[in-house]
Amino acid sequence: MENSLETKSNNRHTTVPVFFSVLFKLYCTSILVLLALRIFELYYAKDPSIPWTDTLTYISLFIGMQFDSVVLSYIFLLPLLLLFVQQLIGKSSRLLLDFLKHYISLLLTAIFVLAIADIPYFTFFHNRLSEASLQWLESWKIVLQMIIENKSNLFFLVLVLLVIPITYALCFRFLKREFAKIESTKNQNSLRSLILYFLLASLLCFIGLRGKLAHPIRLGDASYCHSPLLNQLGLNPAYCILKSYTEKVRLMDPELAINLTHQHLQIDAPIDNISPIARQIKMDSIGKKYNVVVVLMESMSAHYMQYFGNTQNLTPNLDSLIPKSLFFKNAFSAGIHTNNGIFSTLYSFPALKRIRPMNTIPIRKYSGLPYVTKQQGYTNLFFSCHSFVFDNIDNFIPENNFDKIYSSEVFPPEKSLSAFGVPDNYLFNYAIDTFDQMDTSKPFFATLLTASNHEPYVLPNDFQSAQTQPNLRATNYADWSIGQFLARAKKSAWFKKTIFIFVADHGFRVGENKYDLELSYQHVPIIFYAPSIIPAKVSDAWIGQIDIFPTLMGMLHFPYINNTLGTDIIKQPRECIYFSADDKIGCINAEWLYVYRFTGEESLYHYQNGDLHNFINENKTMAAQLRDYAFSQIQTAEWMYSNDKTRISKE
Repeated sequence: MENSLETKSNNRHTTVPVFFSVLFKLYCTSILVLLALRIFELYYAKDPSIPWTDTLTYISLFIGMQFDSVVLSYIFLLPLLLLFVQQLIGKSSRLLLDFLKHYISLLLTAIFVLAIADIPYFTFFHNRLSEASLQWLESWKIVLQMIIENKSNLFFLVLVLLVIPITYALCFRFLKREFAKIESTKNQNSLRSLILYFLLASLLCFIGLRGKLAHPIRLGDASYCHSPLLNQLGLNPAYCILKSYTEKVRLMDPELAINLTHQHLQIDAPIDNISPIARQIKMDSIGKKYNVVVVLMESMSAHYMQYFGNTQNLTPNLDSLIPKSLFFKNAFSAGIHTNNGIFSTLYSFPALKRIRPMNTIPIRKYSGLPYVTKQQGYTNLFFSCHSFVFDNIDNFIPENNFDKIYSSEVFPPEKSLSAFGVPDNYLFNYAIDTFDQMDTSKPFFATLLTASNHEPYVLPNDFQSAQTQPNLRATNYADWSIGQFLARAKKSAWFKKTIFIFVADHGFRVGENKYDLELSYQHVPIIFYAPSIIPAKVSDAWIGQIDIFPTLMGMLHFPYINNTLGTDIIKQPRECIYFSADDKIGCINAEWLYVYRFTGEESLYHYQNGDLHNFINENKTMAAQLRDYAFSQIQTAEWMYSNDKTRISKE
């Protein structure tokens, strides 16, 4: 009898409380699952420069476990407190346990789904999911079709659809079995052991929440080496999404930003009743109303071109335009998404973090290129390969001075090859047919948005190319279509009265990118082609998409009010150019690349020779110069947007 009592007393002190054992098992299992997914992600990225057995790879995986631990600790913090209190008072609440079953199962399922969905996104962008990656959800039908048409992405979609019910069911079943033990073991733990285990669990949870012992973990802690891929690999996608919503957007004081913008853009007499940057642009001669055709080329990185050293003969037609055009070799896109390219090229505003101007309600009006051409009596047309629903084109574009949209909704259904609609060559031919039928007494301004050079890379069956890799073959096709477009356009009466502007919406990952802000994604061709109007020249001026509008106005000699962040590069050359890539801002000149990350880290690279050393401390003057140049103009754009100062008139 005494032995029996002694044994029971010992059990009261040695039994592990259910709240501790359940959460610990789930934590360990989840860490291992996320580690396995991260290893698969590294394999799927197929980067030959990353050796599997290298110490740096192991460090990335370990850092990944630290970030995973932070996310899991936040999930388990509430269950830990509730289960401890329940066992402490010795009463079991079925309602509470049912809530925790669903709470834990739902959140763990969400974490695993995000980790899986992040794999193809990470492979494509070498960035983790963030709030910027959710922008396509507004065009979810097109995104879903695009996923279905791409076998790789379809695999991950099917995997996610399988993981959701399986993970939820397994987690729920495990919790149901373990929680059933609470009633049978509620008297097997002494008050002292409950408190000790709770303190131990709290300590572990606290360490998990911090991620690191020395200080709370930061996004910058993942950047420990010179490999952009390994630095991103250690991050957790759920952590990055949540963190991206809390990162600061205020880069500098708005008043200081506007004053610096005045200096950088040489604004001496702003029209204050319009905005702090509105200025009257006068011309010394009377302008001539040439037609204007802007071709926004999907994913056409400058690094695809032979001019920049590519030896694969991907863009013979674009390369052939260089000796006949005004070609800007130091041209950069405003961002890394199509909506950035459309907005910045047409309306001369930079890409803005956490603001997608084409998707806001109510729709804002802007005073860029379409506004001025409309004021000059042009007919403004917008042509898109895919649906006008994508990026809210159907609402934003008509509200911002376009007369008509042509998209997959008006093309014959059988001509659409994929989620991105008709192929480039069909779009170009349709546009020429439209131009040929227009009133020749009235000039036209047209924007043509191509799409064939985008996954899933579905091309016409009769297109022949020596390229076998899908993205390179698509690039070759996009270039071929441009050649066909110009060859046919030359036969039309309006050709000699037309200025063609070829610019990419953004670039693509081409070749080796040494920095986490990949220059091949931002470096794009900007070509002004009009042999009988514009003298041919290769310009080394720094130019962004935002400068196309005022530079074109200078060529057309149209007086206008410039209420944008763009400038006429021919008359007012820039000392450098800035751009964005979701969670990063870059500013580049002939020698230096400055990179700011919204986590607070910044770098200064001597990029021309591929130097990976960060000169941020050795050359603080240059870093400050590039930082202020980029920050001031982006912050001014933010202020303009927030204060509804983007239009010229309130009509």
